[in-house]
Amino acid sequence: MALFLSGTCGVNPGAKLGRVMSVWARFIAVGCLCISPLAQAEVSEIIDYIYYELEESGKALPLKEQLDAATPIERDGRKLHGETRWRLDWRFATEQTEDGRCAISDININLDALIYLPELGYDAPAELQAEFNRYAEALQRHQIGHYIVAIQAANKIDVRLTYMEPAPDCDTARQQAEAMASQIEQEHRDKELAFDEQTRYGAEQGVSLAGPQADEAQSASSAVAE
Repeated sequence: MALFLSGTCGVNPGAKLGRVMSVWARFIAVGCLCISPLAQAEVSEIIDYIYYELEESGKALPLKEQLDAATPIERDGRKLHGETRWRLDWRFATEQTEDGRCAISDININLDALIYLPELGYDAPAELQAEFNRYAEALQRHQIGHYIVAIQAANKIDVRLTYMEPAPDCDTARQQAEAMASQIEQEHRDKELAFDEQTRYGAEQGVSLAGPQADEAQSASSAVAE
């Protein structure tokens, strides 16, 4: 399973925090006899938005320099202006089937995500405010793209576990389920890397500012596997 190591690292207690939460609970009727005829599955997701502020003391600087000075996000020596971190957690039970095998049941998938974005901490001139708004909107759009990949991973794990064939015994069923879920998660971690390459780290979506190497220094997605 995956963890972000520093859930609110670098954010002071007064940082603005927004949360969006949605839960789907459904009953999936399965026609074949090898699976319980009514398997309950639930997928829940929580997004936390964490904002770091650009300070008024730097308002005379170009926007990129203000962002570089304010961001708490850095990777491989590069300043990043936005980041998406997500964690997937899956839980399930096992139950004996009528033919003596073991099936997965009571599936719960939880997706937690943190999206880091900038905000102006002062009243800026109209031109700077407009430039910041354009950039921040594009940055958020790119980060949501990363989050969509995480949602796809959660939904795919849910479906694959729900329809997984019963195993000869419950130990085998659990091992197969864990291996399948871990593989799907890794596939979507790789998909995120491809998304960054395809969009040039969001530059193709408008995440771009004047300055050397600006196109590929603005945003990222991260997670650390446990």
